Amino acid sequence: MTEAELKKELKEGRLRRFYFFYGEEAYLTTHYAAAVADKAVGNTELAEFNLQKFDGQEASLEAIEEAVEALPVMAERKCVLVRDWDAASGGQAVQDRVKSLLADVPDTCVLVFWQDSVVADVKRNAKWKAFLSAVEKAGAAVAFPRKTAADIVRLLTGGASRRGCSLSPDNARLMIERCGSDLNLLLNELDKLSALVGTGEITRSHIEAAGYKNLEASVFDLAKAIQQGNYEKSYSIIDKLMGQKEEPVSVLAVLTSAYADLYRAKTAAAAGERAENLVSDFAYRGKEFRLRNAARDCARLSVSTLRECLEVLAEADTRLKSSRADKRVVLEETAAVLIVLSRGGERPRAGGGLLR
Repeated sequence: MTEAELKKELKEGRLRRFYFFYGEEAYLTTHYAAAVADKAVGNTELAEFNLQKFDGQEASLEAIEEAVEALPVMAERKCVLVRDWDAASGGQAVQDRVKSLLADVPDTCVLVFWQDSVVADVKRNAKWKAFLSAVEKAGAAVAFPRKTAADIVRLLTGGASRRGCSLSPDNARLMIERCGSDLNLLLNELDKLSALVGTGEITRSHIEAAGYKNLEASVFDLAKAIQQGNYEKSYSIIDKLMGQKEEPVSVLAVLTSAYADLYRAKTAAAAGERAENLVSDFAYRGKEFRLRNAARDCARLSVSTLRECLEVLAEADTRLKSSRADKRVVLEETAAVLIVLSRGGERPRAGGGLLR
């Protein structure tokens, strides 16, 4: 079953006895689990008696079985929600019991298994494959793969409209660049922005004034300042990140990702390919803007320079993880060396550490 088919059935009030929601978009698996529960038990005074929730990592299978078999309280049906069941962890006996449970869900119950943090590896893991097969025979399985940037833009612009305000596609893309592609975070930001503007338009100035910028966006600003050879701005961003208690190892990891984007875009251009063609090869789904930005920013840097930048970053990573060096100093030294390289200079060799 697709998300569109699920949405249509819920809108029409049609419910199946069993659902399994999984995939990379945890916001959507959570959203639809709640939507099914709402359709199943409604908002009556008895709803809380007819909705049972289980943590699949802690609950026993016996407890879930008993909940499913129990009759609803003065209602047509009940709903049982199981978050993060791990089909790969049980033995054959447990798998057989789960298959029997799914096949025998009574008409008085809607059972929902939904994945939040536990990954359902239905393509490679034999136990997960068997579980999915049982699910598809007993009810409906809906996968929620990572949304593309275009999907997220449509979701944000449509979400703004439903909240009584407006958001242009360009400004939706700006939100993604600043916040990342996490739907939960983006929609929380949209809630705040829509409350701010009321029935008006969410503009670029509103988004920038809201002030939120995730680690990735902040470090990509650092990468841009480095590429521009701007020492003052680079050190200012590092100072701000350290003030926010960001881990230097995490900052360096994102900075390395930014340079990997540049290197990939540059080598693609050298091979006569478009940067957008790299989306599926390097998991850029939902983050296509990174490739567009990299294709724009890599023009003045050579492949050899970018390769050397990646070597500098790899050495910095080793130094951060294996020495007692001041981590902030390592970041600042790394930025200094990258600026020298971005200006067409040679990497300093004298002395020790990164600036040897």
